[in-house]
Amino acid sequence: MKLLEGWYKHHQKGFTNKPNLVIILQDFESFEPAILQDFFTICSEYRSRLPIICIMGIATSTEILHQSLNKSTIGLLRIEKFKLEQSGVWLNRVIEKVFLDSTSTLKFGPRPYKFLLDHFYLYDFSMSKVTASIKYALMHHFYGSPLSIFLPLLQMDEFDMTVTLQQWMRNELINEHHITNVRMLGSFKNYVESLAETDPKKALQLLEDDDYLIIEVIPALLSDIIIYQKQFKMGFNLLVLLQGQFPSFSSLHKSRLMLLLEVLEPKDVLAENMDMVRKLVSFVRKIDTEHVGKLLKEMRQLLNGYEDINTPFLDQISVWETRYEQLLEADEKYNARMDRKAKELEGMLLENEVGRHTERARKAQNDSLEHLKRKGTEASKIAMDIADWCDKTLRELLKSFTTLPLYELVYYTNIKLHEKSFASQPRASVQTALTQPQHYLNCPCCNIEKSDQIIASEHDTCILYKLYLECGRLINLYDWFVAFGCIIEREKRPKNKKLEENEVQARFIRSVAELQFLGFIKPTQRKTDHVIRLTWSNI
Repeated sequence: MKLLEGWYKHHQKGFTNKPNLVIILQDFESFEPAILQDFFTICSEYRSRLPIICIMGIATSTEILHQSLNKSTIGLLRIEKFKLEQSGVWLNRVIEKVFLDSTSTLKFGPRPYKFLLDHFYLYDFSMSKVTASIKYALMHHFYGSPLSIFLPLLQMDEFDMTVTLQQWMRNELINEHHITNVRMLGSFKNYVESLAETDPKKALQLLEDDDYLIIEVIPALLSDIIIYQKQFKMGFNLLVLLQGQFPSFSSLHKSRLMLLLEVLEPKDVLAENMDMVRKLVSFVRKIDTEHVGKLLKEMRQLLNGYEDINTPFLDQISVWETRYEQLLEADEKYNARMDRKAKELEGMLLENEVGRHTERARKAQNDSLEHLKRKGTEASKIAMDIADWCDKTLRELLKSFTTLPLYELVYYTNIKLHEKSFASQPRASVQTALTQPQHYLNCPCCNIEKSDQIIASEHDTCILYKLYLECGRLINLYDWFVAFGCIIEREKRPKNKKLEENEVQARFIRSVAELQFLGFIKPTQRKTDHVIRLTWSNI
């Protein structure tokens, strides 16, 4: 504690106020109660010199604190309870912030994004792995692609992009290699091929005029990507809004993260996987009058958040709102008129009571039926118009990013490096080490021409593993032991040091234990002197 006090005094010199010294006990339940009691007692003696704050991570409940510590120790503490949000909440927040809200960051394609979700939900729920995966993608994008120089341009408008690119061209930050790489992009090739049919002069200019490509075309294409990302976010939130309109249908309910994975898929995959969109549209066509008003209100609130791209959408919403208000006004007028008629018809006999009614009563009933039919027809028309508009708009806004020229500058689609780095396959490395140990030991005596060749100078476990590859499902330990002994008898040894059977047996037992630990064999109850082989393919 004296060393800690000295370290604290040395580092607090740069602060005007006395900073707190925070100690984090991540897993409180794993500590011995006696050690914790002594620790808190010692810290309390230094509280006048060290402003110590202990943060304890408790996985069960706060009662464990009172069960582990005695009353005198608890009396030394000023306990405050707080809760941390679960890792799933943080993942939602990170995905929302990085991949939806921001238009200037690197985006993940469907395969890297699926890998990110699978690794989080199927393994350890670790946010550190998520951040490491995103950092690795950024590192690979900026170090592996010379065209990553264009990514910061997404923070600017089209005019500023043009000015910046002109400066880069004058300062030779962009050279012929950048231009060649741009023209080699698959999306750019598709863009030029599409222009070759409609505007061949522009297509030829894109391939020959470097200044035109860099200064005029690239800013326009990057601005289109920015607009696409805003529209994509609006379309995605519209899809989430429609999904929330029908909470009773569990088959339509998906989390935002899984929904984002589906809409990121390419267009041909989207046609197969987006059955939910068609189901939602079909349900919207069947909503009643009250639901129409609620949906229009929520759609307007959603679209109001996209000021620069929502004008045509809001105009359409206004048309429907006007029709809906007229429907409600007509309904109110009809109700008032029917109230007046009800007073006039008061005292008349009902049809189901006596079986006869006046002409005025029959006319009132017919009017009521006609009004309900008109009201239902108008509400259904609005609902069907909304459904058709949603179907068309979602298909337009959620189109695949692969249709955009230069999408490779913004979207990260490489998955192989991620799989190698974050989903390593130890079995391949283990089997390579056991069949070709010279790659790991750098031993000249273990050089072999074929992987199945067995020499006595190899490691015992390598010898036993190569014999293991020749066995069937059940391995007889005695036969295995005899074959192993026959091989190690051929190793070079001093004349005065003979190989004894006890040594062979000890080395065999150790190698068998190592193979069992590595998961290649396991004991069986069927035969006591046998083990079961667990692996078959040799990678």
